[in-house]
Amino acid sequence: MPNSLVSIIVPIYNVESCLPRCIESLMAQSYENIEILLINDGSPDSSASICRNYASQDQRIRCFDKPNGGLSSARNWGLDHAKGEYICFVDGDDFMDRRMVELLYQEIQSHGVKLSTCGFRVYHDGDPLEEDVFDASKTEIFNTEEAMNHLFTKEKYANYAWNKMYHRSLFQEQRFPIGRKMEDLGTMYKLMAQCETVSFNPVKLCNYYQRGTSILHNRDKKFYEDKFHLTYERYLYLKEHFPNMIRNELYMMVVIMDAYPHMDPGSEQKKLAEQLMRQFPSSHMAHFPPRYKKRYRYYRFSKALYTHIYKKKSDKE
Repeated sequence: MPNSLVSIIVPIYNVESCLPRCIESLMAQSYENIEILLINDGSPDSSASICRNYASQDQRIRCFDKPNGGLSSARNWGLDHAKGEYICFVDGDDFMDRRMVELLYQEIQSHGVKLSTCGFRVYHDGDPLEEDVFDASKTEIFNTEEAMNHLFTKEKYANYAWNKMYHRSLFQEQRFPIGRKMEDLGTMYKLMAQCETVSFNPVKLCNYYQRGTSILHNRDKKFYEDKFHLTYERYLYLKEHFPNMIRNELYMMVVIMDAYPHMDPGSEQKKLAEQLMRQFPSSHMAHFPPRYKKRYRYYRFSKALYTHIYKKKSDKE
């Protein structure tokens, strides 16, 4: 049976300095039956010409130019044009181990899952790079609830879209939320909800490049509004389907404490946040990280004082 086609979707916006490294890491994949979809999301720099240059060198590369619509829009565009049975996502400023597609595909075939995941490396300019050792015996298989639990931490695969391989059927009725920052937060649990099992191997196949212009390094008011909105949607879903998942409760409260100082006074979002905080079981406080225990005490003492102290501070944490 021939190997299945894998579509690698790369959303691109203002990453001309990083883009060649990203594309070359995909062209060098040990698994060759791939298509690389380069989605230029209205980037004003030279990214489009870089894409076309690489496409002239490798017939597996397909270039698309679209009006700027954000990361979700670019990924959805790629999904609408992908031909592969399996899907991977790679951000245009990141780069991948040459074995990424091969090993994630191998895990899917070995364990009969629709979603395989791996570890990742946070990469800064100048960091040394060594090929991580893959050990199949270290693969873990999680049921749906276990897989959901691991979205809350970075101990395994975390909530990112790009250190995973998906069967395309998971996206039959699912897309990334348009116009929202933190789009992975609103998407990953919906994909995992369709999986009876998910595989994880700790081999670090993804290099997550840290640059100062990324969304996570530029937290404006919309960042907090979107994070609260998407977290609340996930919170309700998980509370209904997995009512004893304490990490769901804790994460919701942490997001509220981060977002609360940035919410407009009297807004419906702020009223909802305050309602949720009143419902928060005090017994869960024992599971909070120390700095959030302190912050919760400040919040309970005075919301106005809490907002004054943490409106700027939380941007830096």
